Amino acid sequence: MLVAASLGLAACGESDEPTSDAAGGQTLTIAAPGVLSSLDSERYQGFISIDLLPNIAGTLVRFKKPEAGATKLQTPDQLEAELAESWSLSEDRKKISFKLREAKSQFGNVISSEDVKWSIERMVNSKGVPIAKILMGIGGWDIENPITVTDDKNFVINVARPNAVSVSILSTFFMTIYDSVEAKKHATADDPFAYKWLESNSASFGPYQVKSFDPGKEVRLTANANYFREAPKVTEVVVRGVADASNRLQLAQSGQVDVATSMSFDQLTALQKNTDVRLERVLYPNIDVLVPNLKSKPFDDKRVRQAIAYALDRTAIVDSAYQGFAAASADFIHDDFGAPAGDPPMTHNLDRAKQLLTEAGLANGFEMELAYNAANVGAHSEQVAVQVRSQLAKVGIQVKLNNVASGADFDAAKREGKLQSWLATSTPLIPDPAYYLQVFYSTGGLTNLQNYSSTTVDDLSRKILETQPGAEREALVKQVNDFMLSDMPAVPLVDSQKYYVFKKNVTGFVSHAQGHVNYYDISIS
Repeated sequence: MLVAASLGLAACGESDEPTSDAAGGQTLTIAAPGVLSSLDSERYQGFISIDLLPNIAGTLVRFKKPEAGATKLQTPDQLEAELAESWSLSEDRKKISFKLREAKSQFGNVISSEDVKWSIERMVNSKGVPIAKILMGIGGWDIENPITVTDDKNFVINVARPNAVSVSILSTFFMTIYDSVEAKKHATADDPFAYKWLESNSASFGPYQVKSFDPGKEVRLTANANYFREAPKVTEVVVRGVADASNRLQLAQSGQVDVATSMSFDQLTALQKNTDVRLERVLYPNIDVLVPNLKSKPFDDKRVRQAIAYALDRTAIVDSAYQGFAAASADFIHDDFGAPAGDPPMTHNLDRAKQLLTEAGLANGFEMELAYNAANVGAHSEQVAVQVRSQLAKVGIQVKLNNVASGADFDAAKREGKLQSWLATSTPLIPDPAYYLQVFYSTGGLTNLQNYSSTTVDDLSRKILETQPGAEREALVKQVNDFMLSDMPAVPLVDSQKYYVFKKNVTGFVSHAQGHVNYYDISIS
């Protein structure tokens, strides 16, 4: 397998000289654990979607480029125009008026309000998991009447319940604006939104376009010659699926690829010692958590949940299972948000854990089952589960581990309430505390599978959503964080971290809000 991968990438070269394409631009080669089976923005496939699709997408707005070495995620007020030339809000914030710039798609078609209207109608009528439509709901849009076209270059987004992320949701690749003139050529009566064609083709106003696509194996991008900004230095990108992590390690170590993704923690440790590469961390607010089913006793008693939180030594879990490539969670809000810390922070205190179990009538402990799935949290999930079992045994909690091999079975069991507790990771698709709280902890939230419901959390998360960035919003975030530390709807374990491996001569990386490498920024020296 290694030989095959090496031969497949041999054309990339093994020296520090940048590879050039036929037009004289630079070629960036990437070894990823997999390649998408569909390029459609409506077909979300986890991190491999996040890594690739923002580079193809053309969106109306984008987050401003952060400074190199930034340690805090951008906030919803740090936006700038992309395909839109400008936008403005009505006094009641219920109308967002946009004016389009003179931008062309890869096919040479000039963007129009009709493209935006068709794209939004496509989102609303999605036949897959309607993430864009869900984002519109979080943003408070009037989904029944989301857009009013004024003329070819001007339109209004209608918002029923204005809030802080009403505009910023438009920055995500889920809200891609397609070239409807081209896409409609490939639509049919049974497929009016060209789902089949857009599975393997791009029709974008963004910086890159698809050159070739072999689902699951390889995708090649070239720079969109019609992109309205200046041409990037990297004009061709080759992303190859290299499923075996040891093969990705070898390719990174030998310099046969410019970027490698999704490396294991022991591999990251090895690569730290390699002077030919460097590690870059993406700001991305994932928290790995132990999730209790609150309909399953004894987890309906918050003292039991608090006892588990006190019994766990998160630093030991970080040092062992994560090999230092993470941070022990102190509260419910990831450090990358830059929010005020919760009070009091979670600590390791076995005596307090035992006291709480005694108060809950469980002085002798109890038995529980903890399920996990490597595809859900990562290859290290078993190590985390073993650590949790060992640590909880010290306060009398006997943990039976359940390794659910199938990711589909694992997700189904969570949604059907069949699991007593499980390990999970929270991946907010909008890097904002309000979105994170709405989705994971508000009553009826999309991934609130532990059946948690609190009027306090619901009210505070709504207020955060409705409050613009600033001191008032930060105070509300701290307030809900403090409350959740006392109510413990789940047990945060680790503020996880995402790393890329770069060849030493690949420069220009900065951490964008969507947690990806922006190929447009990159240069190969």
